[in-house]
Amino acid sequence: MNTFLFMSGGMIIIAIALLAPTLLRKRHEAHEETREYNIRIARERLAELEKENRKGELSDEEFAQAKQDLEIALAQDLSTASASAQHSDNLGTARMTLAIIAVSLPLMVYAIYQQVGSPEYLHVAGPGQPQQQAAAHGAGGQLPSISEMVAELEKRLEAKPDNPEGWFLLGRTYMRLERYADAARAYEKLNELMPNQPAVMVSLVDALSMREGGRVPEKGVQLLDEVIQLDPQATTALWLAGNAAAQRNQDQKALDYWSQAYPLLEDEPDMQRELRELIGEIEARSGLKADIPAPLPPIIGGMPADHPPLAATNAPGTEEPIGEGLQVEVALDAELVDLVSNNDTVFIYAKAAAGPPMPLAVARKRVADLPVKVALNDSMAMMPQMKLSSFDRVLVGARISKSGQATPQSGDLQSAEVETASDSDAALQLLINSRRP
Repeated sequence: MNTFLFMSGGMIIIAIALLAPTLLRKRHEAHEETREYNIRIARERLAELEKENRKGELSDEEFAQAKQDLEIALAQDLSTASASAQHSDNLGTARMTLAIIAVSLPLMVYAIYQQVGSPEYLHVAGPGQPQQQAAAHGAGGQLPSISEMVAELEKRLEAKPDNPEGWFLLGRTYMRLERYADAARAYEKLNELMPNQPAVMVSLVDALSMREGGRVPEKGVQLLDEVIQLDPQATTALWLAGNAAAQRNQDQKALDYWSQAYPLLEDEPDMQRELRELIGEIEARSGLKADIPAPLPPIIGGMPADHPPLAATNAPGTEEPIGEGLQVEVALDAELVDLVSNNDTVFIYAKAAAGPPMPLAVARKRVADLPVKVALNDSMAMMPQMKLSSFDRVLVGARISKSGQATPQSGDLQSAEVETASDSDAALQLLINSRRP
């Protein structure tokens, strides 16, 4: 035992000697330098943006967006640096920690020796120990699957069925999982709780249509008629109503609906272009003409061979390919549904694992979009020299801000940050399941 205690004491002294410099040294000056560095970089980038705007290389709208993104990045950077500085400057806490280690570690070693120090027990692992350790590691090291979260949300809604936010989230999750019949039931319940709400009714039509393989059923047609009566400029409803009419060979009716939707998509040129192609297809096969303000381009050789069939055409607001980059899927823990509203802002970001804490890429969504998939890539860089591909390892996280502010605030909901390679092909799953203190 004397030999054991002697060796243990020596190891403890070495450990404390290694920990002491780290715990006791002050880092305030280093954090101040980091803070000034990030502010200086942000100012330089803002000057570049202003210069590009004056030259006409950036429109006023693009300049405003870029400036807002820069402010988001700087705010998160300064918040992280400030929090780190507060922890690292507490010298009294560090000394107390060191004292606790110096006293408690020898006592722990002695107590452990009293329990397992006999030689006959040195190589005994204990029944079932490896399996228990593995189980404990798996339980603590893995996020629950989407299916598990769905089951938890279903249980909560059984106990509290009068929860529209919960039914909306459940419906969207079912749609992501391609469980369209279940999604339709969830949206039907939501429609009962929130009658005459165009967004709810359109979501129900979308689920019913996907359940039928893309064909809008009669119930969906009736719902769309009600939506258009409530809101004659409901673009998605007009688009889907046109789809339903085209599926039934009611060409003039389809053109009427789409002609109403076309000018409403003026700020979405890609969607307007897609609708123009659909109108052109109907015109080509029927000889009818749509009443739209802009002429349609001629169709040469018909539609491309890979063009989706008319019945499967997506309406505005439905899920689209998320593009190339670091694939991230974000979901909200069912237990936190009551703490958020659909319009709360969701920030999804990536920052260097070892380097400046300023985000390398940020995507902004709403709680209504959850669960959501995004691709973080170099196009979302806050500054040209701070791109995602410039760093081998990154931390990816998500945060819900009720105020919509970029600066993290107490009470914000957030996920754990996950470290990964910046060029990883594996999709990351983030679960927003904790509250910022």
